[in-house]
Amino acid sequence: MNTNLNQAAVPQPAPEVGHQEFEILIASRSSASVEHLQTVLSPLPKVEIRTRVIVNGSVDPLDKVEEMPSLLVFRLGDNWEIELEALSARPASQRPPVIVVSAESDPRVMRSAMQAGARDFFVEPYEPDELLRAVEHLSSELIADPGRNDARITVVMNAKGGSGASLIASNVAHILCEQHKRRVALVDLDMQFGSLSHYLDLNLRHGIKEALDNVDDLDAIALDSYLVKHNSGLRVMGAEDGRIILNDEVSSERLRHLIKLMARAHHHLIIDVPRQIDLITSTVLEMADQVVIITQQSITHLRDTARLIDVLREDLEIPPNQIEVVVNRYQKGAAITCSEIENALKHKSLICIPNDYKSVTESLNDGVPLLEVARRSPVTRALSELADVVSGKKEEQEHTVLGRLFAKLKGA
Repeated sequence: MNTNLNQAAVPQPAPEVGHQEFEILIASRSSASVEHLQTVLSPLPKVEIRTRVIVNGSVDPLDKVEEMPSLLVFRLGDNWEIELEALSARPASQRPPVIVVSAESDPRVMRSAMQAGARDFFVEPYEPDELLRAVEHLSSELIADPGRNDARITVVMNAKGGSGASLIASNVAHILCEQHKRRVALVDLDMQFGSLSHYLDLNLRHGIKEALDNVDDLDAIALDSYLVKHNSGLRVMGAEDGRIILNDEVSSERLRHLIKLMARAHHHLIIDVPRQIDLITSTVLEMADQVVIITQQSITHLRDTARLIDVLREDLEIPPNQIEVVVNRYQKGAAITCSEIENALKHKSLICIPNDYKSVTESLNDGVPLLEVARRSPVTRALSELADVVSGKKEEQEHTVLGRLFAKLKGA
């Protein structure tokens, strides 16, 4: 359904019963731009498209709009500074997610657009299919979770050293980016011996310490220069190669500020933290929507996992439903079964990642994610299921196909 909304409010016909209540408003001072954008977005199913040609000296694309759209697609005019200032002046509650289109490639335009809350930015001439895909992904995200404006934050942590948290964090982040089509940032908070960048064969030239030092002056655009981009689109931040940062060099307030800034610029943050409870890790854990603990099938792993869960629940007051336990390198014939681990930890619905030494070794040696070197292997399929859980798509692992498979493997 396509309707038109000009500067003067025009009564619209009642929407058809049963239509999808997701509305896109296309606005610009240029009628030609509005018509072109309407044509580009018209293939979208189950959405209502409204259009607005801004006239009478107004600069705010939402001025006198009585019912806020689900998404604003705003093509800037010659007075882009004033238009974006007007949009930025609106309270967040009165400003829907925005995709900005501009004839200007000036970085100042992009910076101002991001400050106004833009979720994506396109410079003319652009590929219509790319804009259409961006709107499709954003609309799907908003329909699935309309109340979320910032990234979902997932912290990944070893229960015992060497359990595989970094491997799992990097591969889950890659899957979220590649298969779920999310804008994902992967953060390595091991300031001294972080290795996440090597899992993806990346070199970190500007690292987290430099970003923390300059965080007061950063916005979404400037932040991007501190992130290294993988060819999948995944963005990575960590300590610069060869640099060791002491914990007392890191301000918890600056770290909190940096994470909030990254959360506004991404759909999902995956944060790999070292196995310790200190000011840095507790700051991040308290901000997390979800904590993923990586363990293995041994008595020592089990003891450390139980202790860590107690600390998270009792000392940091993280709700049990925000904690996921992953059994890495799972072997069906191991002396300690997953059922015994569940009972000992009083934690149901473990997520099991099967042992696959050959595929994992190839991935680590080449610095290539498992999805690229062993897409059909059991370990990659299990990591894809974990990515579904981490993304929020699946709250109960036992309801998934792979969860039922592992339940059978465990003898449940």
